[in-house]
Amino acid sequence: MKECSVAVGQAMRRLSSALLRLSPEDLDKLTDPSYDLEIKMVRRRVKEESDSSAIEDVSSIVEKLTGFSSREDAANFLDSNYSSKKPLEQIARFLDIAVTKKDRVDGLRDKIIEGTTGARIRSEAIKGSE
Repeated sequence: MKECSVAVGQAMRRLSSALLRLSPEDLDKLTDPSYDLEIKMVRRRVKEESDSSAIEDVSSIVEKLTGFSSREDAANFLDSNYSSKKPLEQIARFLDIAVTKKDRVDGLRDKIIEGTTGARIRSEAIKGSE
């Protein structure tokens, strides 16, 4: 019985906390009988879970990308090691490349390659060195 009362106490604290976050208009709706009240429980993601795919050393990845002799080699490296959007976003942000929600994996990959390998190749072409 004690376990049940502890659980009820915890639930009441969480409910009161949620009530304190409501706007005055929403509080008025609670007392209005024309509105129904529903409780929705949503599981929060723990911070460690969401950051588990963080890349350890982005600067070494950028250095490696800059060193490739062709854009195709850089694309193959990214495809084989970072095929999902999240790590590509981390690399792009490290390079100060604009990232939007609409960006797709292939678009991010191309932006990263142009910001690293492509920039070096263009620079060498302008200087006339090989």
